[in-house]
Amino acid sequence: MSPQQIALFIAAAVSIWVYMDAKKNNYSTQMSIGWMLGVFMLMIVFLPFYLIVRAKRARRPVVSTSCVYCSKDYFGNPNYCPHCGHLVRKV
Repeated sequence: MSPQQIALFIAAAVSIWVYMDAKKNNYSTQMSIGWMLGVFMLMIVFLPFYLIVRAKRARRPVVSTSCVYCSKDYFGNPNYCPHCGHLVRKV
């Protein structure tokens, strides 16, 4: 195996890992493919950038709130409960 083939194999393996990791971290399919292609084409730039963005997203707190009408949890700050549709925030 030539060094070019080994480098291509490593780039493909890392880009597939980035795609699977991005999907696991709730990125859309298009965004995951974009990260994968960026890492495959220019790994030295895109891989560190992806890892930094990934770390920042992991530190974001996920706040859940319970609806006063249906008692189900929802995330974020929506105007209406995503489960029962009642107004949960004054607009």
